[in-house]
Amino acid sequence: MISKYFNLIPFAENDLGLDASAEIKVIDGHVNFHFCLKGDLSPIYTQRDNGKLNRVIGLWTQTCFEFFILNKTDGEYFEFNFGSDSSWNCFIFNSYRSELTEYTDIKIENITIKSEDELFTLNCRFELKKLGHNFEDLSNLRVSPTCVLTAEGDKTYYYSNKHPDTSPNFHHPDSFEDLIS
Repeated sequence: MISKYFNLIPFAENDLGLDASAEIKVIDGHVNFHFCLKGDLSPIYTQRDNGKLNRVIGLWTQTCFEFFILNKTDGEYFEFNFGSDSSWNCFIFNSYRSELTEYTDIKIENITIKSEDELFTLNCRFELKKLGHNFEDLSNLRVSPTCVLTAEGDKTYYYSNKHPDTSPNFHHPDSFEDLIS
């Protein structure tokens, strides 16, 4: 089993005072994503879990939890988006900020969401081999978890493991960390 834990930090001084974290585990050929928010969640706009697991483009325009997985040998990477209502999507990029292309060779069939007053968790799992042979060697993978939180007052908050740019940029190459340290 490979496991990597991240504390997510807000961009600049844009802070809701939340504890935000993410973890990626690779167990028996499956990738497991876990997001957790702790604290006063009342200002954050979330949708009720509909359990439908719909694919939706544009989830990043609302409260959205994301994972990026990059193959450091060729720069190709995937972006996974998860809404608070069990909607999701996956995109593939051939290189940094290349054309947004929906990746349809994967289907996520298990997203578990728990939402309470001061705790929100999202978990999902899929087979690593669905990303293709370039992503089989775990030592070549770099990852970056992020989230976009929309809140009262039309405010948007950006949390990530790192913020190497002068504006929120979840695609920035320096945001990624080796899966195996």
